[in-house]
Amino acid sequence: MKILVIQLARLGDIYMTWPALRALRRTHPNAEIHFLTRPRFEGAVEGLTAIDCHKSLPVSTILAPLVQEDADIDTSLERLNGVIEDLRAENYDHIINFTFSPVSSYLTHAISQLHTTVTGYSRYNDGTLCLPDEVSSYFFAQVGIGKANRVHLSDVFASMLDLQYTEEDWAAPQLGNAAISLPDCYMAVHVGASEKHKSLTPQAWGRAINYFAKRYQGLPVVLIGAPNEIALANEIQNAAPDAHFVNLVGQTKISELFSVIQEAEILVGCDSAPIHMASLTDTPTFNLSIGNVNFWETGPKATLGFIYRIEDETKLVPERLGEILAMLLEGQVAPELINRKGGLVSYERPDTVLERFQWDLVQALYLGGAYPMAERMEIIQGAIQLQDINAFAMEQIALVPEKGLQIIGPLLDRAEEVIQNISQMVPELSPLISWYQAEKVRIGPGTLEEICTAALNVHDRWARHLEVYIPHEALMQEEEGVDGTL
Repeated sequence: MKILVIQLARLGDIYMTWPALRALRRTHPNAEIHFLTRPRFEGAVEGLTAIDCHKSLPVSTILAPLVQEDADIDTSLERLNGVIEDLRAENYDHIINFTFSPVSSYLTHAISQLHTTVTGYSRYNDGTLCLPDEVSSYFFAQVGIGKANRVHLSDVFASMLDLQYTEEDWAAPQLGNAAISLPDCYMAVHVGASEKHKSLTPQAWGRAINYFAKRYQGLPVVLIGAPNEIALANEIQNAAPDAHFVNLVGQTKISELFSVIQEAEILVGCDSAPIHMASLTDTPTFNLSIGNVNFWETGPKATLGFIYRIEDETKLVPERLGEILAMLLEGQVAPELINRKGGLVSYERPDTVLERFQWDLVQALYLGGAYPMAERMEIIQGAIQLQDINAFAMEQIALVPEKGLQIIGPLLDRAEEVIQNISQMVPELSPLISWYQAEKVRIGPGTLEEICTAALNVHDRWARHLEVYIPHEALMQEEEGVDGTL
């Protein structure tokens, strides 16, 4: 069997993919496993012995003719077709797309053949999005910023493959020690982040580290980061005169960071690749989660993983951050920290009523859990309105073969707009609406009759979910033809 795993996201996503690749190798010892990434992040593949072949998607080469003064679309398409032909010639039996992006879905479809099993986002022959498996549908509906999902991405990957991790799947790579002079004990700090807005300013870093150095004296701070973060590291040093620094920013290869992280007392960083590298070395990790980040999905998986969550830097008191770090090294966990735990949900944090309802609803939809009780009248009202709209949509879909989409289509589009509005007005029901929208996307191309039948099936299943939140009296009125809207 020949398997291709696609991961076209950033460094951190590649490292989160390592355990899944190792589990895949463990369960398919005789398979030939290829791994496709972007060239910019190929350093994150060094030491990954679970794969037989690493391939790069030359995005810059493909796009270069389009960004010159006279855009050359033909040359760009020719290069893209050449890459697709080379990948297609591998004749893969199974393609696993861990990227979950539109671009990756087109690529997956282009290199698939009739016999190829596809897991993850792909495309139908008419170009529409294909969600071929339950986990892809779950990802489309529930995963991302502002969504209710609490399953870590590394666990989503395992679910896609129907695999269970073992301790060996999370081991550090055997790369040897980097030729770097390090203190016997130190705290490692990654100064940057995957995106600039997810990190702290050098002044905030400096104030936090300086307070830490005063409170927890004698522990050197090893700064790590990429070459483009050298200026940031220098500013941090200038802002923390009481700290003792070892500045390695821009002086290490990606793979060399493993030994630096593995020997650290603790790794401190924002949303970035080192956080996920520390999960493989099981280094105690302090993850500063800022702004547009879903820590449930991308937080540290090290046994001693801690998250300090703030909506933006204006809410941060740097000295308090330094104090919390010192307390942690002294064996005290500050109440502000979100702690790592085992199980389906990787972290422990008090919920709001809305958060608990949404997550319980997700578990009811996908895991057979109990439906959460509606404690607001708006939830019941929203469910009744959705049921009315759903019944209307089913009536209209049944008329499509007779009246045609030109007449019925605008009515269905208006129904979808109302459904989306209810999702915003009653956020508790948004996971259920997202489930419905994903199931509609999963309807593949076919004859008009086949599509209508599949759509009615989705609406019928959605009605059964909605009935949970509709009072018995309202259901009786509906069956008797009486308007039950509150």
